[in-house]
Amino acid sequence: MCAIIGIVGAVPDQKIIERARDTMFHRGPDDAGLYYAPEEDVALGHRRLSIIDVSPAGHQPFVSHDGRYILVFNGEIYNFQELRRDLHNFYPFTTKSDTEVLIAAYAQWGKDALQHLRGMFAFAVWDKEKKTLFIARDRLGIKPLFYANTNGNFYFASEIKGILALSGIQPKLYAAGVSDYLSYRYVLGERTLFQNVYSLMPGFCMSVGVGTAPIIEQYWELPILSQKTDPGETIVLQEVERLIAEVTRSHMVSDVPVGVYLSGGLDSSVVTALMAAASKEPVKTFSIGFEEDGFHEFEYARKVAEAFATDHHEMVMHARDYFDLLPEMIRYKDAPLSIPNEVPVYVLSKELKKYITVVLSGEGADELFGGYGRIFRSGYDLERMRNLLDPAYLAGNGRAILEKNLKEKYGSIEPHSVLDHFLGEYSYMTFDEKRALLREQAFPGGSRELLNASFFGPYFERVKDMTIGEQYMYIFQKVHLLGPLHRLDVMAMAASVEARVPFVDHVLAEYISSLPFGYKLRWKSDADKHAARLLDSGNISEVYDVTKYLLRKIGAKLLPESIVRRKKIGFPVPLDRWFRDEYNAFARELLLSGDARTAPFLNQNVVKDWLDDTNGFSRQPRRGLHLWMLINLELWMREYRVS
Repeated sequence: MCAIIGIVGAVPDQKIIERARDTMFHRGPDDAGLYYAPEEDVALGHRRLSIIDVSPAGHQPFVSHDGRYILVFNGEIYNFQELRRDLHNFYPFTTKSDTEVLIAAYAQWGKDALQHLRGMFAFAVWDKEKKTLFIARDRLGIKPLFYANTNGNFYFASEIKGILALSGIQPKLYAAGVSDYLSYRYVLGERTLFQNVYSLMPGFCMSVGVGTAPIIEQYWELPILSQKTDPGETIVLQEVERLIAEVTRSHMVSDVPVGVYLSGGLDSSVVTALMAAASKEPVKTFSIGFEEDGFHEFEYARKVAEAFATDHHEMVMHARDYFDLLPEMIRYKDAPLSIPNEVPVYVLSKELKKYITVVLSGEGADELFGGYGRIFRSGYDLERMRNLLDPAYLAGNGRAILEKNLKEKYGSIEPHSVLDHFLGEYSYMTFDEKRALLREQAFPGGSRELLNASFFGPYFERVKDMTIGEQYMYIFQKVHLLGPLHRLDVMAMAASVEARVPFVDHVLAEYISSLPFGYKLRWKSDADKHAARLLDSGNISEVYDVTKYLLRKIGAKLLPESIVRRKKIGFPVPLDRWFRDEYNAFARELLLSGDARTAPFLNQNVVKDWLDDTNGFSRQPRRGLHLWMLINLELWMREYRVS
């Protein structure tokens, strides 16, 4: 919806704040506002993308009717009409905007207003009486919010570039973040790749006064239930179907045109079907893919578009355009890209901006409903490794077959902890690969070798009484989901488009979390479970089991059978072929040049070996991804002159 920015402390010249605010022009090209009060030691800035109540009445910063509270807000409150009815006796509303509902809720309930909100949001409220700033981020991390507390001043913004421009902080590398990025494609927790710049975590809020340290509090957590309730499949399906239809309708509320990203996969197809059922006009659908065979899903997207008579649009992405856009995408994100399909998402968003301003996405369904079958099923491997410690387990030929299959996948059948097993499966670069690639002297304290067990440990401790599969799903919902959500927000807002994610709804998430694991990842039958007992999880997933069981059952009522039954393929990008062939020289010039900014911490001999060994792309299935990540790091350091 917008961009927000602010400072509490020594307020600089107004032009400096305006320039910092306008670094995020793309997030809000329709309007700009500023609350400039150096006598109060505060300034708040806002750029607006008009969605709800597009009249000037929705201008921000928004001042409460009594003048006490000043609000800047990015996002949408989907239950704002319900809250408006609850608050109309307490607040004299003058607009139709959810912004005014939010400030009324805060005026009435204070920070407890967060318990009433259903939506995606990052906002800040200045209390003129108490001289305090209150900031908050939505429960699941749909909308970003960054901050820095340095030299006696507190800064916040929707994007890091705003903080850098406002604070004058010099871009310095947070070295341990490089290790995080190479393992997980993003920096874990509240840290960013910039020293002294942080991300407010989802479900957290913060209060800060002039010259005082911020007080950070958690206001929401996913339910952690070791004992799951099972009211029966019929009741569960009815409730999930009701919730999904409800959130989809609420996400369609807008005073500007709405459409949907349609990949042809299950998640976006369900959203399309529900939008079509709720819309009087043909739904506008948008798809993109690469020209190479096997790297697009146009066939399936067209089937869905035809089934629901949508107004369908397609785009084809070319390699030359992809690499030309990389530096620009990194400038929008203020970080190396984390998912290779970020560039196509931006290109598609630029195209759909010609027709609509709000777009719905199927993002988040994999994390909530159990779509990462290979990883979620890998807990079954660990369980059987533990069972193999018992000599009586699977005596005979079956035991030998299972041991062979598990050894081929993991190198050993010695069972690790649940945490260590997860890290081995989740990391995109192995321990040995990182140890060879990163120069030891650049990473003090052994941080180059860490898979950051210290970060994940507390999460696993909270859910230790759950099954292994449920533990892994919890980690994906709390940690992994932030990557896809941030990608979507940045790439859509870069095109001045608001992306909405109906599956990422906290009420839906709470309900799904209360259900047994079998409603997410389920064996196809007892016979399939028996047939899979000697196989490793990589050969089990989506062959002998069903991912996103509940969503597929709902999809079966709505979609062509070919869409419901097809395997998840994600959004593939032909990185291996590009770096093996026509873009090998591009990678070589960038990463092995004398002025490469990554040279102080990357072993260039290892990088050269990767590029020279073109046959290695078939032996190492992630080699192209590894090189892509290194290129992103290099381009990011050049763009921001990171020291």
